Amino acid sequence: MKKANRPSVPLLALTVVGLLAGACGSEDIFPSFDELELLRELHTLTRRPPVDSTNRFADDARAAELGLALFNDKKLSGCGTVACASCHGGDGKTVDTAKAEGCDGHLTGRNPPSTLNADYNRWFMWDGRADRLWNQAILPMTNPFEMNSNATIVRARLTEAYESSYKDIFGKTPDETVDGDEVLANVGKLMQAYERKINRTSAPFDEDVRRFIAAVDVSQAQVEADPAFLGLKTYFRKGQCAVCHKGATMSDNLFHNIGVKDTSESAAGQYVAVQPMLDWQFNAAGRFSDNKTGLDATRLAAVQADLATKRVEMEGAYRTPTLRNIALTGPYMHTGELATLAEVIDFYDKGGEPAGMFTGTKTATIVELKLTTKEKQALIHLLETMTGAPQ
Repeated sequence: MKKANRPSVPLLALTVVGLLAGACGSEDIFPSFDELELLRELHTLTRRPPVDSTNRFADDARAAELGLALFNDKKLSGCGTVACASCHGGDGKTVDTAKAEGCDGHLTGRNPPSTLNADYNRWFMWDGRADRLWNQAILPMTNPFEMNSNATIVRARLTEAYESSYKDIFGKTPDETVDGDEVLANVGKLMQAYERKINRTSAPFDEDVRRFIAAVDVSQAQVEADPAFLGLKTYFRKGQCAVCHKGATMSDNLFHNIGVKDTSESAAGQYVAVQPMLDWQFNAAGRFSDNKTGLDATRLAAVQADLATKRVEMEGAYRTPTLRNIALTGPYMHTGELATLAEVIDFYDKGGEPAGMFTGTKTATIVELKLTTKEKQALIHLLETMTGAPQ
């Protein structure tokens, strides 16, 4: 059967072509060769996250079991009323409010991210203040507005309730772990071992993409008759979603300023978070890493170089979250200000907020999209199909 002649045009160029085509009535067939290659990359995630050589206990079943107990233990907090699960319960979902409540009624500074598929990320926290999932766990634990804990409180709780399990894994008791920072690092590594199991990797979306790709090999008519056609076409072209949300994780694992309303003291995002992370003793190259010279550690040098040359791009920039399971993880954005996926689509459709309502300069691709009602509905449906089943 004769196949359509698919042009080979880069995605960004096709985005511009698509926007212009709406005005002149002609458009390249979808998908182009380049878009088809990007579609092929949207395959189901591997069932297990990538290996993390900085934590030798990351895939230790004993560590995961103890990590689960600690994840739910409110007595790890300074106030005795807040656990990791207080913000990240429900099989990885987050609280359904813009901010979460920490010790003594304090509200978190940002919307708590989901722990679903978390260890597929390359950076952690909205602004990249942590470079590994295990060291990320230390930040909310010791934040006075969240769990308000410290090494003394954590060691005492470990000794009281988990001493034998801890010794079985680390070879010494919590009290024998003289360095308090080592205690915190060990607890972070236990948390990571548990969180690596909170995954939803295979979704209806993956089946839809496989079916759509198969249709490409049949005829353009079958492609355009596919139920996912309008959603995928809008995702790649007019919606420009695939510029940042690409690959099996549906994220470029980078940071962008998309113009979210935020002029708070912490609104500078990645720019103010990078140096503290690079200087942090808990990072992948630090003294508690189990592989101080691996790729996860050596990439920090490139980030140091970026800090000197890319201030404009980094100021007000936040991490691109995965779109997998996005329907389960609202509210959205680092401020938690958007309650529904429809509000998210409307936000991007208008090109983000106007200058003066956010810090820094918007990424060049954040522009008014002029999506139709049908295109918006198709995108929302596409996003809803990205919800995977629990493993």
